[in-house]
Amino acid sequence: MNPIGVRLGRPRRRLRALVVWLLVGLMAALFTLLPPLPSMAKPAGAAATGAAPPAAAGGTPMRLLNEPLTCLMGVYLQDMRDYKFADRSLFASIRLWSVCPSAAESPLQHLNVLNSNGVSISEINTQKLPNESGYFPNSAMVYWSERTVEGTFFHHWSAKNFPFDRHTIVFEFESVRADVSSFVITPDYAHSGFSPSINDGDWIASGFSLNEVEHSYSTNFGKPDRHLNGKGTYSRMRVEITLQRARITSFIKLCTGVYAAVIIAGMAFLMDVREPDIVSGRTGLLVGCLFAAIVNMQQAESTLGLSEDITLTDTIHIVSILYILFASVLALVAYLRCEAEREDFARRMDRRIHLPIYLSSFVVVNAVVIAYAAIIG
Repeated sequence: MNPIGVRLGRPRRRLRALVVWLLVGLMAALFTLLPPLPSMAKPAGAAATGAAPPAAAGGTPMRLLNEPLTCLMGVYLQDMRDYKFADRSLFASIRLWSVCPSAAESPLQHLNVLNSNGVSISEINTQKLPNESGYFPNSAMVYWSERTVEGTFFHHWSAKNFPFDRHTIVFEFESVRADVSSFVITPDYAHSGFSPSINDGDWIASGFSLNEVEHSYSTNFGKPDRHLNGKGTYSRMRVEITLQRARITSFIKLCTGVYAAVIIAGMAFLMDVREPDIVSGRTGLLVGCLFAAIVNMQQAESTLGLSEDITLTDTIHIVSILYILFASVLALVAYLRCEAEREDFARRMDRRIHLPIYLSSFVVVNAVVIAYAAIIG
């Protein structure tokens, strides 16, 4: 027997065995991915996945035993005003209603108002009415309830792109009568909305939306029928409405002072640097313009509220302060040229070079930052 052939045959047998095991594993994986054979399917008459619940007499669907109770709930924004940026608040009057198969199930009886600074809730008004709504077809009579919530609500106003800012106001109402395993809210999309009076001329309201969301807490609030370390999940009604500023009058009022300071600082380039008294007057003029720009910036912050973001008004004031400082540096350069007996050259540079560049570049920079804020909103 050839020993070399024996040595070569052993690796070949090992390779064939490895290939066989790989084929077996591949076949096993394919069988697990294939759908079940017809003989393994559910017998005829069994309920298929996703099938409708069994029908009661008359053809109306019945509620499954493990399905949570539900009520229809709608929201109407009657009034929104007093938008206070510095206080991060607004006033709203909101009318709520619910339609339930029984009076005890109304989510308005156990209502938690979120994002509120201080609100008053009216007494609940409940009426038993014939069911002609199309909801709850098993109930000939339903219970319609309503109540009004009004007061101040919290909102984190962002004046980053003022006066081209857009804000999404959120109101949330939570039903605490039971968790989502026993009760959920069904939004009344058809009848919810907001009053046209919210569009008061200064603001335009749009983008109204109504959704049911589930919120989980890290505690079960000590309920003895829940696990000690369990969590509580409750059904909420989330209302969102978008506000967009309609006028820029406030922006003009806030920025008129700083624009005037920049223009007056530009007039310093027209002063004759050959006179010593004019040089000192030019310096005093620039210092006064710088002080006016800083005071105007503080006034804008007090009006819009202090923010960690660099807002459009902050950008305009910072750019204006830098330009006034730049004009002060050029005034110093002109003074040094006069000391070097180059008065005529310093005068020509101020009036023909420095002043046009100063004003034109300031206009271009402001146009760019304002256009950017208007685009991103």
